[in-house]
Amino acid sequence: MFIRNFTGTLFMVGLCINPAFALEEDTGDWGFAGSGFLTIGAGYMLGGTHGQVLDKECPCFIADYAQNAIYDGRGGLQFGPDTKLGLQGIATLPDPRFSVTAQVVARGSENGNFDLEWLYGTFRLTDNTSLQVGRKRLPLFYYSDSQDVGFSLPWTHLPPQLYGWEVVNYNGINLQHRNQWGEWDVSANVLAGSEHAKDSGYWKIYNGQTSQTDVDWDNILGGNVTFTRDWFETRLAYIQSSTKIQNVNGVWDDATQSLVPTTDPFLNGNVTRQRIYTVALSADYADWLLSGEFLYIDRPGADFKDHANRLGVTRRFGEWEATFNISEYHSQAVTSMGADAQGQESHIDRSLTARYFLTPQSDIKLQLDVQDDRGGANWSPRYGDARLLTLAYDRIF
Repeated sequence: MFIRNFTGTLFMVGLCINPAFALEEDTGDWGFAGSGFLTIGAGYMLGGTHGQVLDKECPCFIADYAQNAIYDGRGGLQFGPDTKLGLQGIATLPDPRFSVTAQVVARGSENGNFDLEWLYGTFRLTDNTSLQVGRKRLPLFYYSDSQDVGFSLPWTHLPPQLYGWEVVNYNGINLQHRNQWGEWDVSANVLAGSEHAKDSGYWKIYNGQTSQTDVDWDNILGGNVTFTRDWFETRLAYIQSSTKIQNVNGVWDDATQSLVPTTDPFLNGNVTRQRIYTVALSADYADWLLSGEFLYIDRPGADFKDHANRLGVTRRFGEWEATFNISEYHSQAVTSMGADAQGQESHIDRSLTARYFLTPQSDIKLQLDVQDDRGGANWSPRYGDARLLTLAYDRIF
């Protein structure tokens, strides 16, 4: 029932927006440009660790932690986790230095409901510098700005070990500047703001699908800078904030098969601090693309730290691409704070993707993921190993 309804929603929205939505209009004093993107994804669980994890029947593969996108042990094709539709519009005000950008995305993991991802105004101070105010993507990673646009990615879904976090957007202000330093193109961005994620999809993965957990990131400060020269690019980012995580209705208990109040101080609204560091490297030369990303999160006063990374290689063959990627996540116990060294989360995923470009605006991808659970003996919830085959059709318009 869900797949029929969501596919129908995509079809009806497509009829309504195409071709008019993708046209640019200039009505004299005002301008408008619209665009969109679509991914229809299907996945089939090939195997893995069988059993119940919280209120899910596994084997399970978490394709997107932030959006609670999970392939589980059901038989047959599953279309929800990687299917999405996005619409974006940019309105230019009578003064061409001003514009407003909005983007909404409907996801299969959220039953096709549209969420507002971007809504911000831009004021162009100079040809190289812009001030933006509103709701934007938090620029943690290399693909953060385009992470919903399947056509921009070499995979059917982003490597979840690196890209899956409880907050992906923020509301605030940022200043962008582009320049050239000798033979290097430089793009810099500084930002400040906050975010409130009600009923976080991320925490449903850890607390149960019927649980409700609210997340606040306040006093967000940070920025990112990208250096590009010929075929080489590197990107550095730093974000800091205070965080508060409040579980509202309990966490899943296997013994009672129900939600029970949590005693975890991390989920009871205590305010903590965090510092997030990321580095990305990309070498795009001839028919080869080598890329890597690295993340470290330090939470002073907490009993664990986060480490995540990915490394990938892509080879192009005309209209074809082949990509091998390996991504890894592990939490580091701070034993001086009483953390259990055997109670830490850890997993690694290896993926192989074949991509064929149907047109300059569309492609089809086939991807195999093999994930190994390397969590400590006392880690829970343990989703275990998983083997997943996914097929995706991407289009931009």
